[in-house]
Amino acid sequence: MIVDLGDVYPAEGPEKVARAIAQYSLEEARDSAAFDEGYRALDGFFGPKGELERHEVLAAWLAGVHTDPAAPIVLTYHMLIARDAEGRLAGVRDVYITLDRAARRCVALLSHALVLPEHRRSGLAALLRAAPVALARRALVEAGLGGAAGEAGEAEKAEVLLAAEMEAVDPDDRDTAVRLFAYGRAGFAVIPPSVLPYAQPDFRDTAALGVTPVPLPLMAVVRQVGEEERGDLSRDGAASFLRHYQAAHVREVDPAHLVPIRENALSRLAAFAGERVPLIRIPRGPEEIAGFAPLLRSVVMPLYPPAWRGKAPLDDPARELERLCAAWSTGEGRS
Repeated sequence: MIVDLGDVYPAEGPEKVARAIAQYSLEEARDSAAFDEGYRALDGFFGPKGELERHEVLAAWLAGVHTDPAAPIVLTYHMLIARDAEGRLAGVRDVYITLDRAARRCVALLSHALVLPEHRRSGLAALLRAAPVALARRALVEAGLGGAAGEAGEAEKAEVLLAAEMEAVDPDDRDTAVRLFAYGRAGFAVIPPSVLPYAQPDFRDTAALGVTPVPLPLMAVVRQVGEEERGDLSRDGAASFLRHYQAAHVREVDPAHLVPIRENALSRLAAFAGERVPLIRIPRGPEEIAGFAPLLRSVVMPLYPPAWRGKAPLDDPARELERLCAAWSTGEGRS
């Protein structure tokens, strides 16, 4: 089992996660059969949204083709497969473990997580959110930045970040709020989009399709492992969100496609005054729904070029917040 209960943020409910550990197995995909099974499940959910890399790209990552031990940021790709007591697929998490030895920083890039419908509300989602911490600690130990597991060593002094890409909140898409509630309870916060307007590259084979790549605006969501209550992040830590994701993306898409994403994000970070970036606390439940005001689609999307914003028109921020609060107060948005 690839998880340590000590890495579960208290608001997640460690007891629920402990029950999930007893109910499910969680192992790394080590062969093509396990990888293919996990990829099919992810593709069924994320593929239609354009949010999943192509099969051959991730298969190459899993085989270590793109891992360069001499690179400034060393990346390894992992797919975690959760199964129930009968061995049936219950969930999938894939993650890049990225290590910047010079900065003594390990960032786990949480790519995709999927819990199959019949296994939701079981604690499995929380288990999938916490498991990458153990992978990050293992990477630090293997890099010589820490002692053996359980020892007080350099691994505890190194910075461990969990990083996730999240959609802005849309009153017409309840899942955008539900996902953020879950990550808020898991100790995550948002780097203000006004400071770091992050975007994911277009993963389609744009050359073969003969289309212009269109980046996908997403919010930078982070958990500072061991410092979850801290309300800010260093400027370099904020920049590392982009740097570590792009260290993976440069092996997956044309590097030229990453330039406008980088320029749009880092120009705003450069304009930010201060060495520490205040983080936006994520609401943890419907009673805090108004706290999504700075994370609304109408607030976030204008930070990007018009071509990146999608086809849906942007509402007035005050009116959009009103609609969001109304939806949840009447129960329309409740899970």
